[in-house]
Amino acid sequence: METTFSGVKRVEYLGVDLTDRYSKSCRAIDVCGLTLDEQSRLRAKFWRWEWSPCQEKLDVSSIVPEIRAAKSTMLDGPQGLASIGKSLRECERLCGAVGKTPDVMPKVGKPFAGFIHSSIELFSVLAQAGFKVSPSGFIGGISEVYPGNIWTRLTNRTNRTLSKKSSNGGRQARKAILQALGVVDLPDLPTHDENDACISAVLAAAADRKVPGICVRGIGLFLEIGQDGIMREGPMVIPEVSEVVERRIEKALNEISIAVDTNTLTSRLSAVDQALIERATALRDCFIEKAREGHAQVCTYAWAYRHLFCLSYSRWSQAYTNQVISVAESTSSRELPGLGMVKLDAFIVAAKTGLPGGGHWESADYDRDDWERVLGTSTLLK
Repeated sequence: METTFSGVKRVEYLGVDLTDRYSKSCRAIDVCGLTLDEQSRLRAKFWRWEWSPCQEKLDVSSIVPEIRAAKSTMLDGPQGLASIGKSLRECERLCGAVGKTPDVMPKVGKPFAGFIHSSIELFSVLAQAGFKVSPSGFIGGISEVYPGNIWTRLTNRTNRTLSKKSSNGGRQARKAILQALGVVDLPDLPTHDENDACISAVLAAAADRKVPGICVRGIGLFLEIGQDGIMREGPMVIPEVSEVVERRIEKALNEISIAVDTNTLTSRLSAVDQALIERATALRDCFIEKAREGHAQVCTYAWAYRHLFCLSYSRWSQAYTNQVISVAESTSSRELPGLGMVKLDAFIVAAKTGLPGGGHWESADYDRDDWERVLGTSTLLK
């Protein structure tokens, strides 16, 4: 691995937004370092780590000095496999993580498999270099975070949801939250990767009690290292937020007017039969719970038609598709971890492509890449 870090001799708290080393279009890793100044503000600095080719042995010698100089480092990725016999780790189940880490290394090429390999390999090599993984109090070593869940926990009492993380509004909203937590020296409009790296570093500082109103704790099971050297489970670091900080975050979001009222229903609701909406809402909730449990399902338009309208047909037509879309789009939005607010239409796909129709993305608060990471390996109901 190579680093672009320069200038400052020491950064106190590190946040790392990991990427997939095995991807054909492998991206650099965004890193954020925070340093406490004389006014107790957290000054942000950004740089990148470059993966070495996946065919080569992972060499972390260039980044070791940066981690060793920091008081705490948070990595956005799994530290170990699930317990034997489990399809996902306990911390992933509790927070509804997008990636589900099984009890054996998944085959590279499947959705999220390369990312899991990359993260677990990095944790393992850093452990071999002498760093403690998930240390006591999450200080003095390397720990695991999930930014998607962190943003949710920071805003879950404000009755607000954030715009898509890659949109200008979503990026500005997350910057406003970081500023409300005392972070300064941020770019004019941070990328979503920079925002995720920075909020990870904020939790590193919070572990050291340097973010007023925020403390941290771990969820999930303790890290276990078997006789074969394989790491399993491990806790995920999450924030606990005071009411004062919650009000500060809500004020920041109100000031930039980008938050979305999660209680707003679509104007089409009154035009659709209420019984249909109730069935559609129940189906949406069922799909969300399946995804949260690690057994995601999606369905074809034909399957949805039979389930919603309780009717059969002799020959499928576009008219049936339009009826399904009308009902699915008329459901209210509910949060699916990793995607944000979704309606039933997020789970209805074309039989040939396994994806929602082209018009779906125009109104969705997520993009196709996010959808594929969360629902790309779902069981298809036909």
